[in-house]
Amino acid sequence: MSPAAQTLAALALVAVAATWLVRRALAKKKHPGCGGDCGCPAPKFPSALRRR
Repeated sequence: MSPAAQTLAALALVAVAATWLVRRALAKKKHPGCGGDCGCPAPKFPSALRRR
């Protein structure tokens, strides 16, 4: 493989990886509970229950 082709392949790989990381960082994360007054059940924490 020629040095020019290796350079282009490396740049393409870096561009794909950077795009994936940026999209992943900016994506909205779904939380199991909203924490608001929507009527969702509260999350259970078994470690907190064992400390009683």
